[in-house]
Amino acid sequence: MALKVVGLLCIGLLVVFALLYVRLLFGPISLGFLSDRAKSEVAGIVDENFDVDWRDFGLSLTGPVSVGFHLSNVVLTERASDAVIEADALEIGLSPLGLLIGRPDARIILIEPRFQMVQDLLGPRLSRFEFLQEEGTGETVVRVIEGEQSAPDVQIGDAGISSGDRGAGELGLRSDNDWLVANVEALNEALAQLSGQAMAGQVRRFEIRDGSVGVLDTVYGLYRSFENVDLDVRAGRIDGRVTAGFAARIAGETLEGEIVRESAPQGSTIEADIRNLDFSTVIPFLDDANSLAALRGTGDLVLSVALEAGSGGRVKSGNFVIDIGGTRLRLNNDLFDLAAEPFAVDWFPAQSRFSIPDVEIGVGQSRGIIGGDIVMGFDEQFGPTLGMSIRGRDLWLHPDDMGAPSEPFETVHYEGWSAPLYGAVGIDRMVVAKEGVSVVMQGRLDMVREGVGLDVSLSGRGASADDIKRLWPYLFATEGREWFTEYVADGAVSRADMRFRFPVGTIALDGEPRPMPEGAMQIDLVGDGVQLRPLEGVPAFQVDGEARLTMRDNQLTMAFERANLTEFGDEVSISNAAYINQDVSASEQVFEISGDVSGPVPAILDVVTSDTLNLLEDFDFGIDPGALAQDLTGSVAGTVIATIETDDTGQLMGTDYALNGSISDMASARPIQGVNFSDADLTFTASQAGFRVVGAASVGEARVDLEAEQSGDGAPQLAFASTLSVADAAELGIDLSPYMGGTVRVVARPRDDGAIEVQADLTDASLAISDIGISKAQGVAGGFEAIVSLGGADIAVSDIALNFGTVRLEGELGLGADGTLVSADFSTFQISADDNAQVSMTPVEGGYALAISGAQLDLKPVLKRFFNLEGDQAAGASESLEDQVFDVSVNLDRALGYFGTVAFNVDLDLSVMGEQLREVNLATQFGGGRSASATTNPLPNGRVISYATNDLGETLRFIGVYPRLVNGEGSMVMRYDENSETDTGEFVVRNFAIVDEENLDAIVGAHAESQEVLAGASAMEFDYGRAEFVRFNDRIELVEAAIYGDSVGGTVRGNIMTDAGQYDLAGTYVPLFGLNNFFQQIPLLGPIFGGREGEGLLGVTFAVRGPLDQPDLLINPVSILAPGVFRTLFEYRSANQPQN
Repeated sequence: MALKVVGLLCIGLLVVFALLYVRLLFGPISLGFLSDRAKSEVAGIVDENFDVDWRDFGLSLTGPVSVGFHLSNVVLTERASDAVIEADALEIGLSPLGLLIGRPDARIILIEPRFQMVQDLLGPRLSRFEFLQEEGTGETVVRVIEGEQSAPDVQIGDAGISSGDRGAGELGLRSDNDWLVANVEALNEALAQLSGQAMAGQVRRFEIRDGSVGVLDTVYGLYRSFENVDLDVRAGRIDGRVTAGFAARIAGETLEGEIVRESAPQGSTIEADIRNLDFSTVIPFLDDANSLAALRGTGDLVLSVALEAGSGGRVKSGNFVIDIGGTRLRLNNDLFDLAAEPFAVDWFPAQSRFSIPDVEIGVGQSRGIIGGDIVMGFDEQFGPTLGMSIRGRDLWLHPDDMGAPSEPFETVHYEGWSAPLYGAVGIDRMVVAKEGVSVVMQGRLDMVREGVGLDVSLSGRGASADDIKRLWPYLFATEGREWFTEYVADGAVSRADMRFRFPVGTIALDGEPRPMPEGAMQIDLVGDGVQLRPLEGVPAFQVDGEARLTMRDNQLTMAFERANLTEFGDEVSISNAAYINQDVSASEQVFEISGDVSGPVPAILDVVTSDTLNLLEDFDFGIDPGALAQDLTGSVAGTVIATIETDDTGQLMGTDYALNGSISDMASARPIQGVNFSDADLTFTASQAGFRVVGAASVGEARVDLEAEQSGDGAPQLAFASTLSVADAAELGIDLSPYMGGTVRVVARPRDDGAIEVQADLTDASLAISDIGISKAQGVAGGFEAIVSLGGADIAVSDIALNFGTVRLEGELGLGADGTLVSADFSTFQISADDNAQVSMTPVEGGYALAISGAQLDLKPVLKRFFNLEGDQAAGASESLEDQVFDVSVNLDRALGYFGTVAFNVDLDLSVMGEQLREVNLATQFGGGRSASATTNPLPNGRVISYATNDLGETLRFIGVYPRLVNGEGSMVMRYDENSETDTGEFVVRNFAIVDEENLDAIVGAHAESQEVLAGASAMEFDYGRAEFVRFNDRIELVEAAIYGDSVGGTVRGNIMTDAGQYDLAGTYVPLFGLNNFFQQIPLLGPIFGGREGEGLLGVTFAVRGPLDQPDLLINPVSILAPGVFRTLFEYRSANQPQN
């Protein structure tokens, strides 16, 4: 019966358990009546700093066959911070059998726990915070809610960390190495406790299911949310081995891994295998948003840490195996893939040192082998620090904007430090080297929220231009590096010194342009064999010799010892060349080039007229300078300074320049506009404002000075000057020998309207414009000015001004294209002082019509030219006018002649051809009722000119022929025969006298009686005179001339040799003419006793021979003894005179 009862009881229990199990399958069973008792029991177990509460207490299945307690809506509140841990449920599974023996082997499951943590310099801790949106700015603000006890106040300022009166150690501030040691040791302690409880049969497993954790890093301003957090920690019951599997989602990535703790007598080990790890969750500054560089992405981490034995064992050593294959390096906004095989890091906790053996790593396209040591420390002022000693080798630097390097840098060594809290990285010394190359860097980098700051110096020797480009960080002085990379193709840098000093926030990393701080950048490079790519707006050139590159902030300067403009061959070279770019960061570039340029003239012309420069486009020279390039020889040496502007596309916008230099030995290879020149030596200056050229060249035998100038918008002002002789003018095709001798200084200035201003200094020239009676001796000051306008078919010479002595000519000329006179008009025609006349000339058939008018004109120079009988070799028309017809019209109020004579109201119409007087019509007065007139009448074979005057002496004095004839009424008739080309004339004069004639006194002196009769008289009076003459081309033949007076008489015959300027006259003087001539009048006996008509019984023969201006008088006193016809035995005879 008892067995039956026991059996039924067992069956009943089984049924109850079965029903209970079925019920538990549908959810927990509430045991609310035990809740308060359970809280008191749990409160005794939970940390005393926490309050615990839940909504319901009951039973639930914690496994297929295990039953545990179920606490729903559990809330743990930390009293000090008011932080909470909320969970949907907390289940505690117990082993029913184990409970019977005191080993419950509890399994604790925390379902969907949620809590928040703050991580700062004091480490991670539970907290509670909320996110608020700032009104107005839209910024997100985090409000941390603290309880009755707030965390210690640690201020991070410019001067460092401030912890108030309490020291850093007292507050728990420590290095990252110490934090890592503390965290590992805390993990070891927690896992050791779990292991101990497992081995004691108390707790063997702890789980978290689908938890979430929000972590706020107030130091680096990061917030991380861990979702779907799963944790399963299991402890062995025998050996105390603890394993933990975990997983969580962070920023869309799933982190998972395992941790194993094993203990042994010699110590414990913790090993972990973590996959898909964002390394910044462990080391926050690796992905600081304010930092210039950061590590993005996930990788794998395998670690093994050795600890001393016991739950409180200290960390002895560690080893990390890191796989960064899934990470990328962020530099500013650029991401570069990292590639490396998993590499080991040895950890020496006591030394705070992490040692990295050599590992090959790739960053983007660059790669190299690096290793070294990192020491984590703590500075009382600046917090956690890193000391770094990194070595490298075979460093292949391959920036994205360059091709692959031809060789690596052989060694790299870096000694430096970092203060992550302040975003500071120090470079105590960094050396990059390869054979013949050494680059040393020092300085620091600051990366904070306000921006990035840089203070770095770099020096190097032996590096190539390619090395500089690869070592120059592209983030710093971006524009300078871009310029250097784009334009410097090659070269060896013998010396490099760089200094970058950018205050925090001045480096433009956000793409927005920022002004370069003053003194932020200093770069000095010295190199050889530099090769430059073509610069915008500058002809391609090749550098030869030493080159220097200097940057001061955004201003770039390059200086070259020598350079050749390769675009134009090797003929054009530049020494001391310089390139200055005032701001390489500007979108529209303005830069300056300068240098000493030399080369042949053709090549230089090609350069300045090239499409690249086109420096002469603003100047109008009247000819195309570029077309002259092959027509010239010579060499150019000059200095150029040019400022060139380009737009944001690199197109040339404008050029300002200044040139100065010289051109030597320039010559024309072939005629230029019909002129050849040689030995040209010029100096020049030019700019956008204008130019000036001064120099000289040889044209034939003449040396021509040149001056050309242009300023502003005005046309070029040119001046050509030369001291020319008659021979030099002949070389230019101008024959001046009939008109001038000596030298003349001529200046010609082309004008804007195409005309040419001509000025001449005539001081050293002699002039003889004989056709208008003008002459000047050499040494007499004089000048000539005119404006010459060259038209299509004619030449206009205006504003003529000729002056020397008393001569003043002002007017204008018109010439044909062949130089023939078209017109002449002189408003001022002054040969002597007080002249006031005007002269005009126009062409007529066969010659010119000349009109002279005015108040007064001195005619002596003209009269001397055409009427001089003094033997002047210049008498007569010039050869150039011998066949010219001149129709002269004279209307003068006063005409001045020789010997102070004046003709009034001169009205003259004259026509001559060479020396042939074709027509004359004259009317004038001499004053006192005296007058003269002439008229011309035609004949069948010629013409007859009749002349009459009531004062022949005044007329002869006026024209300068003979001054000692007084009074005399006479006439002259001259007939021209066209067939014989001779003038036959007859001249008759009455009532005249000859005064103070020395030659007549000499003749009279041969007869004593005549001396007695004329004693004391100064004049010899005559009643009548006549002469017959024939005018030939070379002489005037005086056929017969006789004069009659009471006291004196005589005859003359012979020739006046006009071509030779000689007298050849013979005559007879008849004393006491009234009585003596009586014998000649006796019929039949008169010719015997009186001689020829006009002679007498007694006479003295004489001859006049010699130059016209100073003849010799020959007298034969014996002839007085031969009467009448017998006197001919003693006569002088002239040439061509027939024998009587």
